[in-house]
Amino acid sequence: MSEIVPESIPLETAGTPVSAVMIADPFTCLASATIADVVRIMTERGVSSLPVVDEDGFVVGFISDGDIMGAVAQHRAHTLFTGGDASMLYFDDMSFEERVDQLKERCVMDFAVRKVVCAKPEQSIARVAAMLSKKKFKKLPVVNDEGALVGVVRRTDIVKHIFAKMFA
Repeated sequence: MSEIVPESIPLETAGTPVSAVMIADPFTCLASATIADVVRIMTERGVSSLPVVDEDGFVVGFISDGDIMGAVAQHRAHTLFTGGDASMLYFDDMSFEERVDQLKERCVMDFAVRKVVCAKPEQSIARVAAMLSKKKFKKLPVVNDEGALVGVVRRTDIVKHIFAKMFA
């Protein structure tokens, strides 16, 4: 499920569109990919996050290296109830390597954010920058009117644009 950067953010609506600084044809992964597939793509492509798309190119999620690290670092607590007043709490005793091994064949959608904030190509850089700043996101997928992925805009792309304007 995608959410478009709202027009209610009180900024100018004119100005340079995000399409001027976005990366067209970004790296993605399919919703059917495993975490091992995602880590391979991120490593080979030198990126820290990926839009997750369905077979038709529509954004269905977003996965970052932080999502994967959180899954690997997670210790699970288990409670044993003995039927009386006493119960026992214990934590899994898997090693880091064992958790990584269990994680690699899991589906990306088990860990991806499903409610993804997206930008539209015609939205102003200022509006998208405000959303990136407000939500503390590093990048946003850019989708067309139908919701298909057409690009990605990163904070670094916007900052480069700002510097180009300042020091032109």
